[in-house]
Amino acid sequence: MRFFTQGYSQDPVAILNGALFDVDYDEMVLVKDIEFYSLCEHHMLPFFGKASVGYLPNGRIIGLSKIARIVDLYARRLQVQERLANQIADGMMEVLAPHGVAVVLEASHFCMMMRGVQKQGSSMVSSAMRGTFTENARTRSEFLELIRS
Repeated sequence: MRFFTQGYSQDPVAILNGALFDVDYDEMVLVKDIEFYSLCEHHMLPFFGKASVGYLPNGRIIGLSKIARIVDLYARRLQVQERLANQIADGMMEVLAPHGVAVVLEASHFCMMMRGVQKQGSSMVSSAMRGTFTENARTRSEFLELIRS
């Protein structure tokens, strides 16, 4: 259980460990299909899926592996998927201070598959948008189109 909940003892700033770089780049940066595993806080059963995380830099970029580490940090807590999406977006905003962040998670939940309605083929999609991704429909649409391809 310590491994599955190690996200409580990790700090997003410490995880970055100097991986912020001053770069004059103002186009979208996107990492998609980041696998993640978490535990449902209601039933203590796993849920797992893929995350897509995009941001619009504001003079700084982050090492790509660090985005996956931020996803893992928040996934390694007792969670609900909606909060996980929000925590990833808020963590990126806090650490990187970009113009905006977009997060989309798609996951399968054992609490839906093994108990209750027992729907093995179901999945859940949740999103969290911040900054420009909330304010500008074209930017949001670009992100959503890129994660579909």
